[in-house]
Amino acid sequence: MARNTDAADDLQDDFDLDDSFSESSEPELLSEPKPKSEPKAKQKSEPKVKAASESQKRKQPTAVSAPAKKQKQGTKKFTVPASLADQCALWNKYMHKTYPSLTQLELTDIQLTPSHMYVPSTEPSLDSPSYIHDLVQTAMSTGKGKNKVMHGAPQALIICSSALRVVELVKMLRVVTKRPVAKLFSRHIKIDVQKKMLKEGAVDVAIGTPNRVLRLLRDGDLKVNRLKLVAIDCWQDDKMRVVVDMDDTRSDLFAIWRDVLLPASKNPDYSFKLRLM
Repeated sequence: MARNTDAADDLQDDFDLDDSFSESSEPELLSEPKPKSEPKAKQKSEPKVKAASESQKRKQPTAVSAPAKKQKQGTKKFTVPASLADQCALWNKYMHKTYPSLTQLELTDIQLTPSHMYVPSTEPSLDSPSYIHDLVQTAMSTGKGKNKVMHGAPQALIICSSALRVVELVKMLRVVTKRPVAKLFSRHIKIDVQKKMLKEGAVDVAIGTPNRVLRLLRDGDLKVNRLKLVAIDCWQDDKMRVVVDMDDTRSDLFAIWRDVLLPASKNPDYSFKLRLM
């Protein structure tokens, strides 16, 4: 009987231990549902993470394509070299591009050399906003030409890429001459009107686009006997194009040099020079 009592005490002790254990651990048992809810919370949050990552992936192509768009739109700024030898090299480079079928010997015969370049008595500053004005004014004030004033025979001829640029330079250079500045482009102005103007009036400065200038030179309405300066305006338009490399202007520009100006430069009575600006 004593053994049974001991066994009962043992069972009671076990039961008491279990009670004490459950009471002490009751707060932990109450907090157990929280860990169980965490996987659900993770499961609920996972789609948001995935959705966020997917939205980031969608945004990535836009972020990557932005620099590429800038590269397409942006082009290196065209800079006219300060050295006359470098200006000749630049001119000859684009002339070779215009006449790819010519041999090197044929290109050598028509290339621009430093002897063809205009050297002013006082070199204007390239950084000056009035550089073109100063260059033209210096050319017109340097000595007197051998030929008397003739209608349609300017002292300075400036060749530009567009009619808008011509108008801009006309406004700038009106102050360097008392005579009207000739506007030579095809936009809204018929060539017969320009021919009449050149035939009836004397001009000191003529500004035009390559195609119209070439036609007037070939027809003899625009003369070179009083020329002192032929300036190639290397202004860049909104599309970063320059007169020497535009498909619309390049062929006529270099035809002016090859077919008209270069042969005329061999005449000792003519003293004009060329300059990129």
